[in-house]
Amino acid sequence: MLKEITYQCQNVECGHTFVATLEVSRTVSMSAMPNPEVRIPISSRAFLAAKNQMTLDLATV
Repeated sequence: MLKEITYQCQNVECGHTFVATLEVSRTVSMSAMPNPEVRIPISSRAFLAAKNQMTLDLATV
């Protein structure tokens, strides 16, 4: 996922305007309402946390 953002200096005399890019690198906390059409890499830390939570959930059943 990549998005372009336009910035402009608030000083009217300057007028500098530029474009920056914002990119999603990885998931830190998984969505409670996942969209199967969206694919974002998950960090190893978030993956392990989710895996551990699933193990805990199964242990209480």
